[in-house]
Parts: sequence; structure tokens; C-alpha cells
Amino acid sequence: MNPSPTDLASEVSPRVRGLFLKNLGDFQTELARIQAGFIPALAIWGQRKEAPALVFRSLRRVQDLRIRSRELGTSFQDMHLSLTVAGRPILEALCEARNPADLMGAGLILIPGVLAGAIDGYLKRNEGVYDLPSVQLLEADRDELRAQARWASDALAETAAQLSQAPNPAWLRQIESLCANLPELLQTHAVRSTSAQPQREARRIGVLPLPNSALPAGFYDLEFGPQPVGAEESYAGRARYHAVNFLQEVQAADSCASLLFEAPDLPWDFYFDLGRHMWDEARHAMFGERKLADLGETAQRAGLSGTAYAMRQTLAPLDRYAALSTQEADAFPGKHAGLKEAVANGDAVSAMMWSYDIADETQHVRYGNKWIPVMIEKLAEARSYDQLKEDARNWRSAVLAEAYRPAAQFFGRPPALS
Repeated sequence: MNPSPTDLASEVSPRVRGLFLKNLGDFQTELARIQAGFIPALAIWGQRKEAPALVFRSLRRVQDLRIRSRELGTSFQDMHLSLTVAGRPILEALCEARNPADLMGAGLILIPGVLAGAIDGYLKRNEGVYDLPSVQLLEADRDELRAQARWASDALAETAAQLSQAPNPAWLRQIESLCANLPELLQTHAVRSTSAQPQREARRIGVLPLPNSALPAGFYDLEFGPQPVGAEESYAGRARYHAVNFLQEVQAADSCASLLFEAPDLPWDFYFDLGRHMWDEARHAMFGERKLADLGETAQRAGLSGTAYAMRQTLAPLDRYAALSTQEADAFPGKHAGLKEAVANGDAVSAMMWSYDIADETQHVRYGNKWIPVMIEKLAEARSYDQLKEDARNWRSAVLAEAYRPAAQFFGRPPALS
């Protein structure tokens, strides 16, 4: 039986088909933000340092879907509207995960499996040469979702062995039930722009955001940060001090992860840039781990602090982002001095560490210069950009630095408070 002209017009419309890509991308954006929100709770070091890359790779796939959806004629709001995303009840239920094992079981295995199945179902209706650009992007996204699930499966086995945690079967059944009609929703969900309102307040859903971060298993609790070294210290001693400070940048990754979940509705590119910022900070922590290994020491023995993360969590998202951005902008003199000293001492590992840190942090400052004015406008903030930066610097010196006073002053400057 041939379809009616109305049904056929809808079936062949690139714009109608592009709606699936848009809805899939919007849902995956929210899923990635929730996954990020749980990163500070990961108590196995390998998972803690790897998860940010997993989240950012997902956002990279979403970026491709959004571009292709626009090419097909689908329209987007200026702001990413989190409350209008298809499958919102699933996402809100996911925020109730009692621990990372629940989150991984549901949010990194079960739901990605449903999404991969939805992509396969869509591709069966999209055979032929007509929309090959979408096919290739969707296949890449499906492969990424399956890679995510494989990572989580290994992580769950590790979590069960080391922490005796496993997903709650009843919890998984609840999420599975909520996902029953998700593939259909992704193809049909549409929102009237006149009824969509942005969320302007910091998000609080379920157990998120997390007020404190977990100390990874086997790590020394370095509550007040690395102990300072004097000017008479050998180069090896100073190199170790810097390596331990780099290791602490996992706190900056955790802050970005929580902010990625908690931030109000903003243009989508903000979440993408923040996801990259988060991954970069996790890489910087691994820089420190690499240098410690070069010195014959482990990250576990060197230790981690969670103080900076916990204190930044007391700030509203805009102030927290400003605190991160201004801290990075103010740290460049010390970074360049560290690079110069590493080169002078023939320390290739430290020189690479400093060089790529400088490149990354330069980009992060650009992010701040781009997004803080946008946040001021979209959130109707009364303070100017200059006042926000001044408030952030005052907070760092009067509040954060006091918490790290036992580790203060190295070569006449404060330590890197990551």
C-alpha cells in the first residue's frame, strides 16, 4: 500500500529526519552533563582521570550531529533548553543514582545501549545514497556509545572488585522502564519555541551537584596541598613539588565536571568548551603523575587534596567559573618560569608538562573571556565583568589561600591551588 501524499512528504523531508539528529544530540548533551556530575565521586584513580575524556568525546559527537541537523533544515534556539529535551524523566531519574556503580550501570551502559539501538532503527529507514553524511555521523556516534558501554563494563568489574559496589538491579529496571519509548520520542519530539523558557538558576536534581569529591582508593589525603620547598631546595625537589601541584589539577577537572552539570541554560557551545576544559585539567593531573613516575614515585604516595573543589562548590556557577578563569590567567608568570628552569636543567618531561599546560591554559583564559560576558548577559547578572574578576581574585586570596596556608609561599608566590 502506497503512503498518502501527506505521509510521503513527511517521510522524505530532510528537516523531519533532521529532527532525530537534533533530539538525539540534545539528549546526549544532558546525558553527558549528568555523567560529568558524578565524576568527582569516582574513587578509582584510573576511572577518575579517564572519565572526562569519555564525556568530551560524547560532546564532540553531539557537535557533529548538531551541524548536520542544521544542514537538514532543523532550527535551534540560541540557548540549550535543558527542560525541553526529549526523555526528560529518564534524565531526572538518573540524577538519583546512589553511587557511581548505579550511574555506570544505567547512564553508561543501559541508556547508551538504547540510544545505539535507536540509531540502528533510524539507519534502517535511511538506506541509500540520499543522506550519507548523516549515516556516517550516526554510525560514529553509535560506535562511541558502544565504546562508552565497554569502558563502563570494565569499570564496573573494577568497582566491584575494589570497592564492593554494584548497580542496584531494581534501579536498572526502573531506568529501563522509563526508556521504553525513548527511540520513538527521539524521532517525534518537538517543542514550540514560544513555550520554551531557559533555566536561569543553578541546577539541583537528585544527589547532584556533589558537595565533596572522593579521595581515590589508596591515595594519601593531602588536605592542605603540597608542603612548600625553600629556595635552597635542589632542582629535583622543586620538580617534585611542581609535579604534585600538577596532580592536584584533578580538583579543577572535578570543578569543571560539576559545573558542566550545574550550569544554567546557556548556548550549547559553552558546554562543549567547558567539557574540553574539564578534559584538559584531567590531562594536567596526568602530567604530574607522569613526572612523579619519572622521579620514582607514585601519585598515590604523593597524595591528593579535595579542599579547593569543596570550597569552590560553595560558589554560584558564574562566580565559580570566574574563580577558575582568573586563577589560570594569573598563573602564567610562574608557568613560564617553571618551563625556563626545566629547559635549563635538561628536564624534558617537566618541559613538556609546562609547555602543554601553558598552551591549554591560554585557551582556557580565552574561554573565560568569551563566556563570562555571555553568562552575565543571559543570567541578568548585575555585576560587570571587571567586578566579577575582582571578586574572584578577592575570594581566592581571602578564602581559598587561607585554606592552603600550610603550603603557602614558594619562591615568593603562592602554590598552584587547583
